Amino acid sequence: MLKLPISKVELKLTYLIANNWSNPRLDKYMITISNPYRWHIPVLTAALVLIYLDWKSGLLALLLGSLSSSVADLINSRLIKKKTDRIRPGKQLPEIRSLGVMNHGKKSFPSNHASNTMAFAVAFSFLFSWAGWIMIPLSLLVGYSRIYCGAHFPLDVLAGWVIGCSWSILFYNLITLL
Repeated sequence: MLKLPISKVELKLTYLIANNWSNPRLDKYMITISNPYRWHIPVLTAALVLIYLDWKSGLLALLLGSLSSSVADLINSRLIKKKTDRIRPGKQLPEIRSLGVMNHGKKSFPSNHASNTMAFAVAFSFLFSWAGWIMIPLSLLVGYSRIYCGAHFPLDVLAGWVIGCSWSILFYNLITLL
């Protein structure tokens, strides 16, 4: 089991986001942003718009995003999280609030939310460059919300973004070779 230490900078940033920059009026928005079930309709709507604009590229973007996020999610949850010993901030630090229903389990590294949203954002960006200007900031917001809600440390989110992005790049390169 790999023990990932929490640096002083990371701990300070976690407290800053989850406690100092929190506001009860923002809580319900951050919980909503952090809930992946709230993203299904907007992502499918975006995919349908892209398919309408260019059906081949739209379908390819949806396939690439789905494949990348599925593989990232599977490897994160079945392999990496089982091999690392990093507990969610809201479960180990009494001062950090654990908001929302998406904070199941104890393990926090890496963030599947960050990984999945970035996989879709990068996949859509490859085929519709303008989509990146919308979807990448949304993925960054989801990652931020995971820290705000006490579910992850910043390194968990950063690793999730890198993993999701990496799978999209890999699959995009494989697909374009065909």
